[in-house]
Amino acid sequence: MTTDHAAPTALARRFADRLADLGLTEAQAAARAGMSTAYLHRVLELGPDFDPLALLRLAAVLGLEYEELVAGRPAERVSRPAGPVLVGPPVLGELDVAECWRRLGANGLGRIARTGPDGPVVRPVGYLVHGRTVLYRTAEHGPLAPGAGGDAAFEVDRADGDLREGWSVLMVGPLEYVTEPALLAELPRPAGHGRWVRLTPTTVTGRSIRTAAAPGS
Repeated sequence: MTTDHAAPTALARRFADRLADLGLTEAQAAARAGMSTAYLHRVLELGPDFDPLALLRLAAVLGLEYEELVAGRPAERVSRPAGPVLVGPPVLGELDVAECWRRLGANGLGRIARTGPDGPVVRPVGYLVHGRTVLYRTAEHGPLAPGAGGDAAFEVDRADGDLREGWSVLMVGPLEYVTEPALLAELPRPAGHGRWVRLTPTTVTGRSIRTAAAPGS
């Protein structure tokens, strides 16, 4: 039998069970993981595809491996006595601007967040890096298109449960359509009525996170 890694109800149940084992409240766990309780509920509701780095921090707070929190313990570990595992707290570090761009690479999958007419909008996007800008495709006049709403935020994060580490890069800046004919000729043609959009960041920040392994592991 396989475990559904994206089942939010199972994830929330494992989280609640572990809180009970450790005698922690939701508010305490959220504070130790560096997030609000509202964001904690969002992470548990949407599962690992939403914010894997946040789940990595939660796993460290709960003394669990990332896969144990996300997918449950494998059968051979079910009989292990419940209780806190001796794992150190998450260690956070800062990434400089050059390292942030290096982590992004030439392309990948990230998230664009902005405020629309109906409130905040967060959507996944495939991106390309061009110079010191980020390009992505979206529907013209859609929620991620340039227009009213001010600057947009672009985030990319990665988490490695085996290595007990991860990172997150956040860029904020204005959006504009790509209009240069030479550049458009080099880019893949968007499907349907989509257009290429450029985010030119005015701020670039990044964080790294790692957790200590349990003694003897």
